[in-house]
Amino acid sequence: MYCSSDVVDYLFATTGGGAQDQEHRVLRQAVFHAYRDLVTVRDWRWHHASEVVSLSPDALVTSMVLPYGVQSVDAIQLTFPSIVAEYVSPMEWERLNNSELNQLVRLVWTVMPSCQWLDRYEVRVLNGWQERHNQQCTLTYRRRPRDLRCTGWEPDNRTGTISWNGLQATGTGTNWSNQVLGCVLRVSGDPKKAPESLAGMVPYRDEGLITRVDSPTQLETWSPATNINYTGTRFVITDYLDISPGMYTALLSGAELWAARLLGKNIEGPSGVYARDLRLAFESDAVAPLSGRETTAGGYYDFWHLRPGADQPYRNWGYGGPNADGTCPIPPPLNGGNSGQTGTVTLIGGDAASRFSHCGTNP
Repeated sequence: MYCSSDVVDYLFATTGGGAQDQEHRVLRQAVFHAYRDLVTVRDWRWHHASEVVSLSPDALVTSMVLPYGVQSVDAIQLTFPSIVAEYVSPMEWERLNNSELNQLVRLVWTVMPSCQWLDRYEVRVLNGWQERHNQQCTLTYRRRPRDLRCTGWEPDNRTGTISWNGLQATGTGTNWSNQVLGCVLRVSGDPKKAPESLAGMVPYRDEGLITRVDSPTQLETWSPATNINYTGTRFVITDYLDISPGMYTALLSGAELWAARLLGKNIEGPSGVYARDLRLAFESDAVAPLSGRETTAGGYYDFWHLRPGADQPYRNWGYGGPNADGTCPIPPPLNGGNSGQTGTVTLIGGDAASRFSHCGTNP
C-alpha cells in the first residue's frame, strides 16, 4: 500500500532535510497540500463509487445525503428496467416540484446543499410518475478521499513497541486514539529501528489496516498476510494514500513542488517535472476492458430479440398480463420463424413492423 510516510521519506532523500522541527513541518505540509491538489485536479476513475437509493412508491420526493467529499455525481439509473433519470438544475427541480403538474414528471434529480449537514450535499429525486413497485436507483459518483492526518512522524504514531499476533496488536508505551482508525500499521521486526518504506534501509516487514482502537495500548488490524507474529517490535502508523499506482509519481513530484514553495526556492524546475508526471497520470487513468467495446446506448440495451418468459423477462418485465408465459402470438420476421420456435432456428432480429408489445405487458 502507498502511505504518506513513503512520501515523507522520499522528501527526506530529495531535500536532505528533516533534522529540525521546522523542516519536519515543511515536509508534512508539502505532503498534505500535494495530496489535496492531486485528488481534486480531476474526476479520477480510481475514485468511482456508487450508492443505492430506494424510491418509495408512495413518496413524490426522495432525498439522500451524499457521503463526505463527493466530487461529482454522474447519473441515477433505475435498476429495473434500466431507465436513466434526467438531471435538472436545482432551480428547475424546485419549479417542477412546486408545479401542480409534478405528477406528470417521470423521474428527474438534482444535487443541492444538505439542510441537515452543513458541509455535505444531498441528492433529491422527483418521482412524479411513481414507478410501479418499490424501485431502487443506482447512484454513481466520484468520491474524494479523506484528508490526511498521520504521516508516521507524529510521536504517538511511532513511540513505543508492539506485539502483533494475528488480528491483535498490543502496545508498550503507546498512546493510540480513534484518530488512527483506517490508518496503516507497519512493523520493522526490530526492537530498535522503526520501519521505513520499501526503498529505505530498514523496510517494513508487514503492514495491516487498523479496524478498531480498543484502548491506548490495544488495536485490532486486518492484513492479507497469514501467521503474523511479532514481539517487541518498533512500528509506524501512517495514513493510507487512496490513489492508483499511476498517480503515485505525480504525488511525489507535487510534494517536491510544494516543499520548494514553502522553503522559498525556485519552483520553475519542480513545476515542469510535476506537469509531466501529472500528464502521465492522466493517461494511465484511462481504464478499459480487455476486449470488446463500450456501449453508446446509455441505459437501454437491445434485449428485445430474446425470447420472453420466466427466465428471460425482457418483454413482460415480470408484471404479468397477456401472454405472460412468454409466448408471442405475433410471428415477427425472424429468419422464417417466430419467437416461440426452438431448435436450429436462428433469431436474427425483427423490423419496424414487429409488434413486441404482444409479448407480455410493457410498462
